[in-house]
Amino acid sequence: MSMGRRASYLQHMTGEEVFIGGWTLATLRARSQTERHQIWRRARALHSAEGNHLARAIERLGLPYREPEPLAADSPLLAQMKAVFATPEARAAALEATLDGLPALAGLDLLLHQTLGEAYRQDPAATPTAEALTAELMTGLGYQEGPRKDLPARCVARSGVFWRRG
Repeated sequence: MSMGRRASYLQHMTGEEVFIGGWTLATLRARSQTERHQIWRRARALHSAEGNHLARAIERLGLPYREPEPLAADSPLLAQMKAVFATPEARAAALEATLDGLPALAGLDLLLHQTLGEAYRQDPAATPTAEALTAELMTGLGYQEGPRKDLPARCVARSGVFWRRG
């Protein structure tokens, strides 16, 4: 069944409009701000009528979809994250992930989630903050920024920069 026929069939069955990729307004509402941003960004990158239609639907939802800003300087969570990044375990986790061919954030993300728990997972600003702190750590270790890569499914963040030895 073609994508257009499938979407038409699903719309008929559920009574809800189905966008490219099978997205509905209900499934978009259920996603986090960061996930909606990634869907919006991918839809815009398609440069097609269907992609633009999905992007406009996300914009009209009335829910946040922009990439969240990093945590404010006076945030208690930022102080806790900096304390985690200052440990030898954080450095080891970042380097081990890099040696495994993953973004350094993959190792740090797991450490942050284990240490900070739900506070890290539920704050949409925590992921961009972790990326910025990872960049500080890795450039301080002499690494250079490479391409973005997806992170393992166990991670809170969905993607991160792959760092190369400079």
